[in-house]
Amino acid sequence: MKGDFVQVISVKSRKIEKINGKLAKWVTPKNLSVFLTGIYVISLIPLLWIGWYNYPSADDYTIGNNCRQAWVSSHNIFSAIWAGVLRGIEDWITWMGYFTSNFLMAVPPSSFGERFYVLTVFIMLAMLSLSTAYLLRTIFVRVFKADRYISRCAVMAMLFVTVQCMVGRVEAFYWYCGAVNYMFVHGMSLFFYGLLISIACDREKSRKLKLVMVSLLGFLTGGGNQLTALNVAIVLSVAAGFLFYHKKWKEYRTLLLPVAAFFLGFVLNVAAPGNWVRAEGASGMNPVKAVLVSFYYCLDYCLGQWFGWPIILLVVLLVPLCWHMAEKTEFTFPCPLIAVLFGYCLVSAMMTPSLFAVGNIGAARLQALTFTMFILVLTLCVGYVTGWVRKRVEKRAGADFSLNEIWCLLGCILFFGLAAVITIIPDPHYFVFSSALTDLSNGSAKAYGDALHERMEIYNSGEKNITVSPLPSQPKLLYFSGIKEDPEDWENRGVSRFYGLESVKVAAEK
Repeated sequence: MKGDFVQVISVKSRKIEKINGKLAKWVTPKNLSVFLTGIYVISLIPLLWIGWYNYPSADDYTIGNNCRQAWVSSHNIFSAIWAGVLRGIEDWITWMGYFTSNFLMAVPPSSFGERFYVLTVFIMLAMLSLSTAYLLRTIFVRVFKADRYISRCAVMAMLFVTVQCMVGRVEAFYWYCGAVNYMFVHGMSLFFYGLLISIACDREKSRKLKLVMVSLLGFLTGGGNQLTALNVAIVLSVAAGFLFYHKKWKEYRTLLLPVAAFFLGFVLNVAAPGNWVRAEGASGMNPVKAVLVSFYYCLDYCLGQWFGWPIILLVVLLVPLCWHMAEKTEFTFPCPLIAVLFGYCLVSAMMTPSLFAVGNIGAARLQALTFTMFILVLTLCVGYVTGWVRKRVEKRAGADFSLNEIWCLLGCILFFGLAAVITIIPDPHYFVFSSALTDLSNGSAKAYGDALHERMEIYNSGEKNITVSPLPSQPKLLYFSGIKEDPEDWENRGVSRFYGLESVKVAAEK
């Protein structure tokens, strides 16, 4: 009996060793990076597909009207863009200081034809994905000499959670005016950071072109939404203070030009006459209270409302990846608590301008931007703390994953898949991709798109006083706002000006 038991154990041990050997052969950094990249790309298909039924609304009409009229009258793209420039300058003087965002909002794709509005989600997802990947690859690979495949694994996992768990997803990806002001400008800031780091790493003369690019990008980022602009100002100020304290500023004096360009744009943004005009009707908090409340809101939203099981799994998945990425760097990751505290302050600072201006962060687009920054900062903080632990222990991990790491990574991926299925069944709109598939499969998106397409045909029919039928559906990913029964509503008047109508309204529901 004892011999039989030993024999059974021996056979099982050989089977386990055989399984482990196959896993070690299959689960390599390269293969895992290809798998995670594929999963991320596939998860974007429903988001892009449902974008076909997307149409403009609200400020797309009111702010984009100048560009639309210039295009209709001339069909000259330069005239239309110039109209957007003039509208941006006008808003800078009379309403809002962020001149870059003013221009971007003034040239929505729908100005050149309503069907071009489907490009909105493509633009926003591309900007977010490419800028995030560029920044993190620059940090992980160029600065810390990490393996590019392991770096890509971390980036894809982080992007998946960012996009698919996005809060305020309509205004983040599908409503052009809100998305271009916040998500697109956020992407600009990430490219700005990445180029600055890349120039700092360069030692050859080819960085002159990058210097020109990053200076222009810095100026435009400084003129973007004030949440992002303030965040970049804080990061640059802390970095400059660090370099001066350690007397290393001469090594990086080339970066003074793009930094100065950014702060020039930031000053023009903050000191714009339009800010004072808009502030007259606002009821925000005083600066001190806004800062203090932003610290509380960061805890409440980030660690309370948003910190669900997908983010916990992301952290668990990042630990072994960041452990490997910290192997080749000589950086010792000092003061991890200060690094985490700085990250907490950065995310909190995303909330301060809106609290100061309007006293809340209720707008979904503000929450979407803050959530995006939270996931980015969380990823960097996990990497920093893991690197600190690694340098304290300093074990050699080798080029491939260990068996424990393989089981950890596979466990996270398998558990995520199972948990996603369990979550989607009672709440099909939990993830962005499942929300898109739900609205596509039940016909809600098509009915919405067809109804709005019919409205566009009526608007362009030549009639001047128009009454349209109510929308048959309001898909969760596409619907932001719409015209009302009152023809004097601001959205109704915006549509009327956009199409040259006398009035437009929605028929009363029976």
